[in-house]
Amino acid sequence: MESQFAAGETVLPRPVEVLPIPALAAATRKLADKLMERFRMKEPAALALAQAAVDPSAARQAAESPERLPVPGGLILAIRAEVWARNIVPDPRNPRTGPSRRHPVSDMIGKGEATRFRPLAESIAAPGRRPELLQKLANQEHLAWAAQQAKAYVLDHNDWRDSIRNQGVMTEVWIAATTFQHGDGTPEVTAPVTAEGSSRVTSVHDLLGLRSADVPYIQDVAKLRSHIRKLNEAISAAEDPLQVDPDLAVMLRCEKMPALLLVGFEPNNGTSADFGVAVKSLVALRHVDYPKPWGEAAENEALADAVVDEIERQGLITPAKAEWVRGALAPEKAHEAGFSADPAVRAASIVRLFAERDQAVHSAVRIAITSQSTRKNITTKLLIDIASSLVMRSVAEEDGRKRERMRKYLKAAFSGELAKDWQATFRGTDELSAAALAEVQRGESGAATRELAARSAYPLVVNGQLAADRGTTDNDQPDRRHPGEVIDRMRNTSHGVHQLKQTLYDFAAGRRARKVDETGQVVRNADGRDILVTDSDLRRTFPPAGAGPALTPAPENPAELLGNALHGLAMAVQTLESAVKAVETVQSEDGTRVIDSLGADKGDCEAWRNVLQDVLFKLPLWQQRSIQRLGTDAEDPGDLEEGFDDDDDVGEDVSGDDD
Repeated sequence: MESQFAAGETVLPRPVEVLPIPALAAATRKLADKLMERFRMKEPAALALAQAAVDPSAARQAAESPERLPVPGGLILAIRAEVWARNIVPDPRNPRTGPSRRHPVSDMIGKGEATRFRPLAESIAAPGRRPELLQKLANQEHLAWAAQQAKAYVLDHNDWRDSIRNQGVMTEVWIAATTFQHGDGTPEVTAPVTAEGSSRVTSVHDLLGLRSADVPYIQDVAKLRSHIRKLNEAISAAEDPLQVDPDLAVMLRCEKMPALLLVGFEPNNGTSADFGVAVKSLVALRHVDYPKPWGEAAENEALADAVVDEIERQGLITPAKAEWVRGALAPEKAHEAGFSADPAVRAASIVRLFAERDQAVHSAVRIAITSQSTRKNITTKLLIDIASSLVMRSVAEEDGRKRERMRKYLKAAFSGELAKDWQATFRGTDELSAAALAEVQRGESGAATRELAARSAYPLVVNGQLAADRGTTDNDQPDRRHPGEVIDRMRNTSHGVHQLKQTLYDFAAGRRARKVDETGQVVRNADGRDILVTDSDLRRTFPPAGAGPALTPAPENPAELLGNALHGLAMAVQTLESAVKAVETVQSEDGTRVIDSLGADKGDCEAWRNVLQDVLFKLPLWQQRSIQRLGTDAEDPGDLEEGFDDDDDVGEDVSGDDD
């Protein structure tokens, strides 16, 4: 006998067997009637599941005592059965594809094959608490496109074909009756759709040469019966079942598979979850560890959609705003609906929504996350991570590595102060920056500076002008602060507010942020060309608190001389801090600090204390003088626009640091 092993295979292929002949119409009808009677399904949904069942009689018996699968919020009712692979559809909105989707807010829809249509929306529960799902489509071609996108992604990232080719599908797939509703007037169709992907069904259809998107529209029982008979005749004609033609063996292994038909939901007392939420919960529980984790990005995408769905379901935001937050509105549609088309404004609004302290919103966020994840501690970091996934839907960048880097930097930029209390408004850049400048001048940086910082974080990160810690190799970053710390430092100074304002103006004009001086005027080099800000430049211009002003190599006026002197003071304070730590690290043989037992000379301590007390007395006075100067000497906010010229001829970045 010639070996059937392919290179690298270590498991014997599963033996093939004669397939059962598809059931007669009467048996299928009885199962459909049982599903309608027992679980209150509508006829199209009941028939779709019944026609998928290999043995309707066995499924009808199982329906008498359905399995009960616990999920947050209740129990899902399921029937264990074998199904015909040709009668089920892999989820065209496979959750694994979440990070690669391009939403209308990115303004890329229709500009290429990968963005020919908008992504399919999440399926929702059918009305009347029926155990069915509804999926809206633009048209039949929309489904075909989405299914092809999902297939390409699955076969590239989670390919089961080698395993299934030799073993078939060995663990059940979860199936829910799903009705496809077409926006172009095409009659709706109902088909069994896998609730958790499914990478296995996608692989099976590829091995069988099927186009998954055709299944809902082509249901030919007679043709399936004829096809199965031909396969059985071929295997019966073989002298040895182990010597069946390899291609025939693959078809025999793939034609049917185990499944759980999801046919009901029993909610816990007091819960408002419906069948759609319960199915999502079940799927999330499976994909935390098995069969293959979705990964952080895909997980956060799913959680983000769940949060927005729950907030909308509870009436805390309007359906229109929910669409805007999800990224389902293209820029012009967002404007028509009364929302900002500016992705920076949208980003700030999303961050505020997810970090909202309102109890009703927080409760909705918690319900959504815990229904999809086993996490019980809803941390600020988790909320910002999820919000960043929604913000990323505005980004048009195609390169996967760059997108993930942006996602990482955005999460770091939105952390810290931006998670504190403030209001996301639709104020224009002039009004918002004027309010922020007024706060700084009063020495009370608050809500306006936080909102300005939240808006500016998006263009700075997306345009590569602010990054997270790049490590130590070939890195010219002067410090290792995360982007949120740099932005927070900026929003607390007049110079920083001017720079954040300039960032928003340049972003709105379709260009990268240009550098401004302390009065808000655009800085140009000796050739008269604008200078673009860079990550390193921002870190040097707005150093960590305590580092003092940046050192001026050749000071020419009293302000620059003072800046250098203050820089020296900052270095001295840092040296003092290090010296105190060095004193305290000296230990005796028993591990105790020597300074605690021997102390220091009395005269020295008194002299040092006098110096430090004198400095401590002066620091509040210097701080107050700075606040008074900014409040009285700063330009009127209405005059600040002079630095924002409309010259589109942006010069080279003379500092040469472009991530």
